[in-house]
Amino acid sequence: MKINKLYRSLGGILLLCSMVFFQSCLKDDNEVFDKNPSERLQQYLSEVKNILTGAEKGWLLEMYPESDQSYGGYAFIVRFDEEKVYASSELAADYETELESLYKLTDDDGPVLSFDTYNEFLHFLSTPSPDAYEAFGGEFEFVVLEATPDLVTLRGKKTNNIMYMRKMTGDAVSYLTKIETLIESMVLSGFSGTVGGTQVSGTIDVDYRQLSFVPAGGDPVMASYVLTDDGLRLYSPVEVAGVTFEEFMVDPETNSLTDKGGSGTVFNAVFPEGWRGYAEYAGNYVLSFNGGTEVNVTLIPAGDGASYIMSGLNSQFTVTLEYLRSSGSLSWLSQKIGDANGNEIWLCAWDAGPGQLTWNTAVGMRTDWNGDEQHPVYTWIDYGTWTGYSVNSYIMWQLSGGSSAGQFANSSWYITGTRSNRLPYVETMTKTD
Repeated sequence: MKINKLYRSLGGILLLCSMVFFQSCLKDDNEVFDKNPSERLQQYLSEVKNILTGAEKGWLLEMYPESDQSYGGYAFIVRFDEEKVYASSELAADYETELESLYKLTDDDGPVLSFDTYNEFLHFLSTPSPDAYEAFGGEFEFVVLEATPDLVTLRGKKTNNIMYMRKMTGDAVSYLTKIETLIESMVLSGFSGTVGGTQVSGTIDVDYRQLSFVPAGGDPVMASYVLTDDGLRLYSPVEVAGVTFEEFMVDPETNSLTDKGGSGTVFNAVFPEGWRGYAEYAGNYVLSFNGGTEVNVTLIPAGDGASYIMSGLNSQFTVTLEYLRSSGSLSWLSQKIGDANGNEIWLCAWDAGPGQLTWNTAVGMRTDWNGDEQHPVYTWIDYGTWTGYSVNSYIMWQLSGGSSAGQFANSSWYITGTRSNRLPYVETMTKTD
């Protein structure tokens, strides 16, 4: 069984032996099996390398960090020569930029593809940073399960996630640009449709790239996805109401999902109660906290279509608010706001009751709209990602090397109109223009 697995990727040669060619194939098999296991593995690695380097336009690597695929998948375009890999990514600011680094194919309890020298793109999901001190659970070593001239199947050594490299037939920059266009235009958060006579509703989290299908009278079916140049592809096929789905085309004009598998199923957009478009948040506000204390703040689009810059808390810093397309709300998460005394200064999410704080950049609060178009008021509520605690406040804190360096107390950083580096019990944000 072990030998057969090693030879699954050799262009299907063993599987293509017909009765007509039986004798010649048998001769080849005898020659192969005359070699010891190490020689057979080296031959296999050589075949894989030929496949990798043979793709002129490179490969689409759909990478899923975290063992539960909780961040969804991300697109990377990789080209190989004899020693180096050249990578671009949808995560890059410039899609024409290719970063080069070394790679290797080794025997490590099986054939392993390793991006073993640092590449900012390929290692982004596995490298801690000030904004993500635990990184995103990515990896850079993959067991090669199967390799054909058009598709390479990988398994992450750390997460055990199954991932694919698909041979590129078009231009990498064009492909990644189409993904960006889709991200900017896609405001889908909920959907509904009929599958084989069964009504199915669902939600899509475009920030964490997760789908949930809920058939009438049935249990939810969850799936992670990666964006493609015309839609989205699921981490693995799922069955919903007797129909298997794997890939959808997204129409950004109608925000509908159409099954590309031939079932003809179309899911139409449904927006949740309280959903707000990105552009609706720009303007001036009064931020209320601590039982009636108020400070004037201004929200200005950050220029990326995905976040706002909030100014007014203090002239020393601004706060970034992320737009959540799936819920149409803004999130205010723990974040670095500056430097002082040789330390990083963070505005940390804080549960003021028990006095617990965190600089985890996935923890904070989000807005909940009152539904009034003429006089919008946004209530700040817990984002719901801090197990055992509820965020209701923010506090300035010092970090050094990713570790706590104590509370930050500096009068020049006081919240406007107060004598404190804290924002206890954040309540509402009322629009004034």
